[in-house]
Amino acid sequence: MEEKYSINEILNAVNKINEVKVNTQIKAKKRVDNSDIPPSTLKLIEDAEKNLKLS
Repeated sequence: MEEKYSINEILNAVNKINEVKVNTQIKAKKRVDNSDIPPSTLKLIEDAEKNLKLS
């Protein structure tokens, strides 16, 4: 069964998709000053973040 859509219905659907894309774009990460955190602690945090991404 073939569905027929008007041009306005198609354009509205495309606009909705574009709105979703704009609303879900990843925001730029903020730079964090890590100068007061000991290097060993930073290493633990980085390892934990890597493990989260892998699982």
